[in-house]
Amino acid sequence: MSSACSGFRPLRAWLATAALALLLGGGALVAMSTHAAQADGNANYPQASLTAPTDPAAMIARGKYLSLAADCMPCHTGPNRAPFTGGLVINTPFGGLTTPNITPDKATGIGNWTDRQFWNAVHDGIAPGHSYLVFPKFLYPAMPFTSYTKLSYADVMAIKAYLFSLPPVAAPVSVNALRFPFNQRPSLLGWRLLFFRSGPMQMKPGWDEAMKNGAYLTEALGHCQECHTPRNAMGAMIADRAFSGSPIDAFYAPNISSDKADGVGGWRQADLVAYLHADGNMSKGSAYGPMQEVVQRSLSQLPASDATDIADYLQTQTVPQKSPAPPAVRDAANSQALGAKVYAANCAACHGQTGGGINQIFPNLAGNDSVTAAYPYNVIGAVLSGISPWRTNGPPMPSFASSLSDAEIAGVANYVRTSWGNKGVPNATPRDVMRLRGIAAVPLNADLLSDEMGCPRVSSSGAAGTVADPGNGLLNIFEGATPATMPNKVRELIAALRSANPKISRADISNTLLAAYCPVIAHETGMSLSARREALENFVANAQPLIDTPVAPSH
Repeated sequence: MSSACSGFRPLRAWLATAALALLLGGGALVAMSTHAAQADGNANYPQASLTAPTDPAAMIARGKYLSLAADCMPCHTGPNRAPFTGGLVINTPFGGLTTPNITPDKATGIGNWTDRQFWNAVHDGIAPGHSYLVFPKFLYPAMPFTSYTKLSYADVMAIKAYLFSLPPVAAPVSVNALRFPFNQRPSLLGWRLLFFRSGPMQMKPGWDEAMKNGAYLTEALGHCQECHTPRNAMGAMIADRAFSGSPIDAFYAPNISSDKADGVGGWRQADLVAYLHADGNMSKGSAYGPMQEVVQRSLSQLPASDATDIADYLQTQTVPQKSPAPPAVRDAANSQALGAKVYAANCAACHGQTGGGINQIFPNLAGNDSVTAAYPYNVIGAVLSGISPWRTNGPPMPSFASSLSDAEIAGVANYVRTSWGNKGVPNATPRDVMRLRGIAAVPLNADLLSDEMGCPRVSSSGAAGTVADPGNGLLNIFEGATPATMPNKVRELIAALRSANPKISRADISNTLLAAYCPVIAHETGMSLSARREALENFVANAQPLIDTPVAPSH
């Protein structure tokens, strides 16, 4: 044993030396290997993408179509930002990456980029800013250049033409929050040499134009693998597990390979086309979470024939993959029993006693493959974050993050995954829920920092142990408040509460004020936990005289 272990020491030293050599001297190698700008073998592309339109208007129109298919705008549009101006934070295991401004603004966007620089960024993941012979400015693979490298030169130029036709918008320069050493761009050289291969789509002989189009949309423009393929410890897609499913944020991108049991190979093509293009149906349900945005902002904006081509490619040409599910939790029966009670009290009114949903308003849970995916994250993520309305007919699903405990959310996930003929595994645990609370888009009063502070939980009805949400966004009233504006904000909230319910008790007013302010102070940076709790006590004490002020009688 000792001799075998000692034998690895020289190997480790050699690898370390080789890695250092790559980091210090490999820029030229990458420069030479990744800049064959137009020599990509056009025969591998669908006919429509071989040459760019000669008419500028037609080229811009082609670029708009391609940018829709590539879903550029949602990723490059952060909260309260103009379209394409960046600012969206992408959470990765290595820290946060913020998307940049891709409008043609010359100071903060891409307005100064040449055709070659744009091609290098999209096709090869190398942005302007450094010499190509000495440490190029490598892009992080959160930008899916690992898929966009399959785009033709003509199509990349059409996308550039469209983006440069947009109004230039100045926007704050994006700042990443990656941990060391991942915040050092030269360290990406080793990653690229190990995991990145630039090049065109490889079309099989005998494919007709529809199949080529489906492959091009799926593999390159739609970059479906980026979400639906698991990644290794270095964040690279595992090629031999393509389309087999993978966690993404607080959700799970399910298996979309051609496997007839675990993937989409057994779906009716009409159901898959409806899912991709028309917000789903009452057979297989509808997309939600990140996929809902893909459908609404991208796939539904394309011709329905594109969705048919994608479905045909996924169902017939991808390698069938199995998705082994983690085992059931030890106390599955108790968890499911708890979940049944939670479902009856919180979910059945909309989704039905048997999970059938209401046509055009609330999607079905029974028979929904997203619900029964290998991992339970889709149900947990939906319960934590809430989801947008299905189509335009129904209300949004609210977040239950502040009104249900980790055990209750795990329980309802296990219940719906195994009820009404669903064949999911009851493998959701309270630990899963606790972890996902930290990355899900939950209301401010329902995340881990607020829990640490002991902030009151909120529910729509004021259920036992919770504070009733007054609605109209009133619980967000203290966000951005300053010491000078705080007293007026307190008075405004008290007045709104009393206007909605003249008989409201002072205790309920105090609890609502606490529920509104506690998450704000919980997220205050630069303060210790004890200092934040002291500030919360001071807030309650200072608000008390305003709560106790008699209400003037109405005349």
